Amino acid sequence: MKVILLEDIKSLGARGDIKDVSDGYATNFLLSQGKAILATGSSVAQLKAQQNRVVAKKEAQVGQYEKIVKTLNKQSVLFVSKVSEKNTLFKGVSTDDIIVAVKDKFNLDISANWFVKPSLLKNLGKHNVFLRLPNNQLISFFVNIKAE
Repeated sequence: MKVILLEDIKSLGARGDIKDVSDGYATNFLLSQGKAILATGSSVAQLKAQQNRVVAKKEAQVGQYEKIVKTLNKQSVLFVSKVSEKNTLFKGVSTDDIIVAVKDKFNLDISANWFVKPSLLKNLGKHNVFLRLPNNQLISFFVNIKAE
């Protein structure tokens, strides 16, 4: 009997695999516990469509990450803030502020989770900021903070 696995089964295969198993194993274990479904024509077609959607989504994400790398790497984002007599900022520049500035200047969506060692920037000058993208690619850009 042919079945499509709905979850990883150690001795049999991974989720989404189509396996030929004995009728008793399929009926008594896999199907009854919801670990597999019968591999009919329509269920196989649905599986293939779902796999194609996953592949397309991953390719789109890779394209988006490449766009971020090409656009943002070694670029600079400017902030102008009020400072005290000691040249420290009254309000530090946070990762959320940087995300908004990147969206405004480059029209790119970046995540707060991507920041390597996120911290509040409280001093004037040029700060190097690093992002580690989900595809494990490391990029850097500059945050330039000037006095108002």
